[in-house]
Amino acid sequence: MVGEFEHGGSVGSPFGRVDSKLTMYALANGMDLIKDEASRRLQWYRDGRDRGILLSPAGEGGLEVTALAWSGDPDAVQREKVGDDIPSGDLAARLSTALDVATEAANAL
Repeated sequence: MVGEFEHGGSVGSPFGRVDSKLTMYALANGMDLIKDEASRRLQWYRDGRDRGILLSPAGEGGLEVTALAWSGDPDAVQREKVGDDIPSGDLAARLSTALDVATEAANAL
């Protein structure tokens, strides 16, 4: 499948560059990592609610980071965008900080 997938994500996707870091973050923080073609979601349970961090592609290979929380029904989710989108060139440097901020925001929802 040369050309269709590159490093675990589709061509032009930022996920290939961050999947290993997301896996390590999930393991270190007792979270599940859910991968699909269009996004990545870190998910955990705290204080009677499911919590999550949604990572979605944002222009030019960057990422949008959104904190999530819901009780039972994932369609009734609370969302809070966390800061500005992370540009492609800053992914390695800013991802860990963005995940820590998003974790805090999700726990506060």
